[in-house]
Amino acid sequence: MKIWIDIVNSPHAHFFKGIIKELEKRGHEILVTTREFDGLTDILDMLGIDYYVVGKHGGSTLEGKLLASAERQYKLAKLIIEEKPDLCAHKNSPEAPRIAYGLGIPTIGFVDNDTSVPVNKLMLPFTNRVIYPKAIDAYDLIRCGADANSLRPINGFPEIAHLYGFKPNTAPLKELGIEKYSYIVMRTEPIKANYFNGDAEKSILEDIIPLLPDLPIVLFPRTEEQAKRFKRFDNVIIPDHVTDSLSLLYYAKLMIGAGGTMNREALALGTPTISTYPGKLLAVTKWLISLGIKYHSTNPIEVAGKA
Repeated sequence: MKIWIDIVNSPHAHFFKGIIKELEKRGHEILVTTREFDGLTDILDMLGIDYYVVGKHGGSTLEGKLLASAERQYKLAKLIIEEKPDLCAHKNSPEAPRIAYGLGIPTIGFVDNDTSVPVNKLMLPFTNRVIYPKAIDAYDLIRCGADANSLRPINGFPEIAHLYGFKPNTAPLKELGIEKYSYIVMRTEPIKANYFNGDAEKSILEDIIPLLPDLPIVLFPRTEEQAKRFKRFDNVIIPDHVTDSLSLLYYAKLMIGAGGTMNREALALGTPTISTYPGKLLAVTKWLISLGIKYHSTNPIEVAGKA
């Protein structure tokens, strides 16, 4: 069987890496498509995944998102018509399920963000099988167009799949000049995401870092603008190329994240985690907090006090 996988965000590369390997072991042919966004192609290269680059992310504006998605859908459709896959798999892709539906290709989709309503409305009506964490209310997905018969809940969260084949490696630590369990990892807000409604010009992390002057902080910004703002802090280390972030999380003293994926990766690795996300929390995040394995606060003093 020829299986088409559309990978549109950097965390999805780690999500699908194990799926791709297991499918290839079973003799399936894999076609991977992606787009230009947030170092995604560099991560795919690091993981040894072959791919076609089709289109790019549209940025933070509605106009940019619409035009980029329309252009990508057109180019992607031409490629898929030529390649003729038997099955489509995606995670929160707004283009892949629409193309698959139009060409009569069965689709499996993974969704873990119940707050990303615009993208969910674009993908769920055209996805034949929807796999999602049971923490999400099924009716929230149905309201976005999912067929109730398509829904398949799982007792967990997708970042567990990111650990497929993972073996901790101290090389990234040596490269950055840090020691095991002596540093904090931080991740900035997803300011380009359709669901983000916080302040794109200011990060809560900028108020937390001055309260932790004696701790090295490995920070992963999402944009050049974010990187520039954090370079003024003497104890902040920003990797200048794609690196093994899972190993950095594994050996970290603490993860403080204003996003979601790296927080959940840290939890899956057993690293203490604080969420500082400023907007509406995902159902998965609320569930993890209710279990007592994740802490959330947007108060810099409270967060620094936990470090």
